[in-house]
Amino acid sequence: MKKSSLIMILAVLATGCRGNAQTYDLHKTLALVIIIGIILAFFALALFTNLLRDDVNNLNLFNANAARLKQQKKLLIFKSNNPFSLSRVQLGVWTVVISCSYIYLQLCMGNCNDTGLNETVLVLMGISAGVTAGGTIIDKREIQDGRFRHQNSPSEGFFVDILSDDNGISVHRFQKVIWTGVAVIIFLNKVYSIKTGCALPELSQTLLWLTGISSAAYLVLKTQENAPSIDSAAANNLSSDIWSGQQQATPPVSQVNPAVTNPVQQPPNAPSSNSTLTYQSPAEASNNTSPSPESDHN
Repeated sequence: MKKSSLIMILAVLATGCRGNAQTYDLHKTLALVIIIGIILAFFALALFTNLLRDDVNNLNLFNANAARLKQQKKLLIFKSNNPFSLSRVQLGVWTVVISCSYIYLQLCMGNCNDTGLNETVLVLMGISAGVTAGGTIIDKREIQDGRFRHQNSPSEGFFVDILSDDNGISVHRFQKVIWTGVAVIIFLNKVYSIKTGCALPELSQTLLWLTGISSAAYLVLKTQENAPSIDSAAANNLSSDIWSGQQQATPPVSQVNPAVTNPVQQPPNAPSSNSTLTYQSPAEASNNTSPSPESDHN
């Protein structure tokens, strides 16, 4: 209750808008209260929930990376949170900027019954929503494939998280952050410059194209951020070849020749299996067994 009263007092003092009857302008006060509430809610949800953070699917790796970061930074207390997601941050920022601008123009610029959303707002929200949807699909596919994801590491800070991929700070993420920041600054400046009317400002087609191109480049390169490296793929293929070779070199028991594993014991004077056997008639056999004359004589 005290906090809400304090916010109301600050809003009234900040507006400083007095009419002819020396009364505060309630429309502007209400607009400021709503805008402050949206901004505070956005930051609270961003800090204490996973509204703007990536998904973590490997808790063991996440905890191991958290312990490593804690040891490297020599921190006694290290709060391990999910890393921030660039696509979700962009969607959240544009949602807050456009909604607050719309409320400001509706409540502070007089009669705005004919005000609608223009092409610029639709393009900006469409780009942000499309990038977030595409990034979510890519993340879900990587999780289903069981890939090694750099998102399975605790947050190292807002800007480090949104600018980093698996190799550290990346240029395609840096480009997207720069053009998003430029578009937000120009949009807010145009809103502030409006003196009459309630129409949301229009951005140039060049700036919209640059925002769209940077978002498309980010999505295309995001598909390769967690792709397996050539070395790891070669190692996986080598290990699979070795395993298949071992399986082929050791046949199952059912395919082993029982004659080899359990050989039949042969008599000591039995002829070998490699000797050549010839047929002898009974007469030849008797001649071979009868003693020779020389042996009888002797």
